[in-house]
Amino acid sequence: MMKHNKRCILFLSLILIFAYILSGCSNDAATKEIDVTSNIVSYDADDTYSAWDEADVTNIYLDGTSITMDDNNSVVINENQIEIHTTGTYVFAGTLTDGQVVIDAEDAGTVRLVLNGASIESQTTAPIYVKQADKTVISIEEGTDNYLSDALEYIYPDEKTDEPSAAIYSKDDLTINGGGNLTVDGNFNDGITGRDDLKITGGTITINAIDDGIVGRDLFALRDADLTINAEGDGVKSSNDSDAEKGNIVLESGSLTIDSAGDGIQSENTVTVIDGEYTITAGDGSPDVIEAQETMGGGFGGRGNFAPGDIPAGEGPPELPSGEQMTPPEGFEEGERPQVPEFPSDQTEGTEQQSELENGTQSDSAEVTSADATESASSEESTPSTKGIKAVNELSIFGGTISIDSNDDAIHSDLDVSITAGTLDVSTGDDGLHADGKVTITGGSVTINKSLEGIEGTDIAVSDGTIYVTSEDDGFNVSGGSDGFGMARMDMDAADSTAEEEETADTAATEESGELLIEGGYIYVNANGDGLDSNTTATMTGGTVLVYGPTNGGNGALDYNESFDIEGGTLIAAGSSGMAEGVSDTSAQATMMMTFSEMQEAGTSVYVKDSNGEEVIAITPEKEFQTIVISSPLLKQGENYSLSSGGTLTGENSNGLYENAAYEGGTVNVDFTMENMMTYVNESGVTEQSENRQGGFGRGMQRQAE
Repeated sequence: MMKHNKRCILFLSLILIFAYILSGCSNDAATKEIDVTSNIVSYDADDTYSAWDEADVTNIYLDGTSITMDDNNSVVINENQIEIHTTGTYVFAGTLTDGQVVIDAEDAGTVRLVLNGASIESQTTAPIYVKQADKTVISIEEGTDNYLSDALEYIYPDEKTDEPSAAIYSKDDLTINGGGNLTVDGNFNDGITGRDDLKITGGTITINAIDDGIVGRDLFALRDADLTINAEGDGVKSSNDSDAEKGNIVLESGSLTIDSAGDGIQSENTVTVIDGEYTITAGDGSPDVIEAQETMGGGFGGRGNFAPGDIPAGEGPPELPSGEQMTPPEGFEEGERPQVPEFPSDQTEGTEQQSELENGTQSDSAEVTSADATESASSEESTPSTKGIKAVNELSIFGGTISIDSNDDAIHSDLDVSITAGTLDVSTGDDGLHADGKVTITGGSVTINKSLEGIEGTDIAVSDGTIYVTSEDDGFNVSGGSDGFGMARMDMDAADSTAEEEETADTAATEESGELLIEGGYIYVNANGDGLDSNTTATMTGGTVLVYGPTNGGNGALDYNESFDIEGGTLIAAGSSGMAEGVSDTSAQATMMMTFSEMQEAGTSVYVKDSNGEEVIAITPEKEFQTIVISSPLLKQGENYSLSSGGTLTGENSNGLYENAAYEGGTVNVDFTMENMMTYVNESGVTEQSENRQGGFGRGMQRQAE
């Protein structure tokens, strides 16, 4: 009997394991979504709309300036003010041209207001004020239009209070549900404010606010509602910055359209997007033209960024006689970095002083004082934040469709950004995705149509998904998480040497950490600065990466400080030659870099075949290029290959990369042998790596003997 029981248990266990394999693994992301959501927000039965029974409600009729109601001793009408003192359901219909509903419940439970074709305006304060209640639910009756409008200026009973301050203002938990329409005009300050948890689970709601559209201090949660917000401040915010567990935003479903002068969505803790449709315009949207601020970047210890006109296309820094070392300018020790003023991250057009620096005309006597630094900092603080979605802590996207047009970063976290699924389409005047910590992309679709820098973080890891990046500066930038212009920005030469030393130590610690890791997915980068830029290391183990990099010689399609190791996947990086880099010799997968004698026109084909005549790579870069880095599992060290260009490619292609193409015509540029894991070739054959690519005075400026 025992043996029989054991067999049954074993059989049931196998069934459970099999069921898990079939369904559980595919639901990992969904399970994580549920876990994350349930840890932040929970829903009660009354958060969802339910029909009300006429026999169990108190009807309140509004008729211009008069108010009538069913008998209920718990409701007090004091001139134009309706005071509700007990829990229950109260149904409002009609128009009140100057009045207020005040909830000051003396018992425990839920106070429910049903807007059944109600219009309430106030000339002195908020039309709905929840002063005290365990919980308040506002239900918008399906098939009805409702309107709430507050005063331009509030009259408070005494100088000790500044509440309420929004058209709907609740000091306790507030839920809005239903299927009707509601318009809220916040003429004094905010549209809707909940000082505790604020949940919106239904209704079609339009909010116009002189400041913030919605404020859920401890929590804002959206599910199954359609919201439109026009705000002269932030669109949606959760403002509790004193409790580590609160100040969260959860967007579960429904739709949200925001046009805000400040941030679209801003949280003092986390932002979690599960599903739904979100359209955000912040700070009048992205500028028509984005100008990258060019500085001397790495100074004498690393790479430099130069203005496009400084180095002609296809040229690098001036060559030195074989064996000679370039020395720093007079007055600088080798490895020393010149100090130049820092300019605000939101400054896209140079000041007069910046122009002098870039043109080399600044007087030797020019100084930057502490007062200058203080004034600059004060000016930056007074500039409103205009990011699309911003979180102090984790910003997680599990799904949904998100469209952002923002003046500042589209997606920003002071900690980490993670994208698991969904569709993200953004245009921005600064970073597309920015994390002071780590950016992790494990799925979904990310399209950055316009940006200063595409994706920036201390670490960037991509394991799956489809990513398109167009950037005026760097496409990917592992920069230590600095905002604005990343590692290219210089330290302010302030008078406080102690602060400068601390900043230097912090910078050094930051530069030692971080990595660009590509394990899978499809990545397309169109960058006028560096394509893939890591101020530390880069590793690629899988996926497909296309980089159409800079056409000016001051940047490179690939840029890294320590190493770039390739173990798998397909990498194509085409761009100018002035700062061009290959990958590390320690890579496990073979890579080649071809340097042409002159710039090639956009659309010029490059075709690499092996000794058997089989296709290795067929591509037509979409921008001008003089160098092209190619890494593929089909390239093998010690094997022979031929590279041709200028012919005609036909067949299926994705962004210029062909698969099983037919190639006709063109010119054979070079036949070569993959001598090393990283092999450099030009039209003469295998060559040595040009050290001119590194720039600066502290790294790689010695030209190798030919």
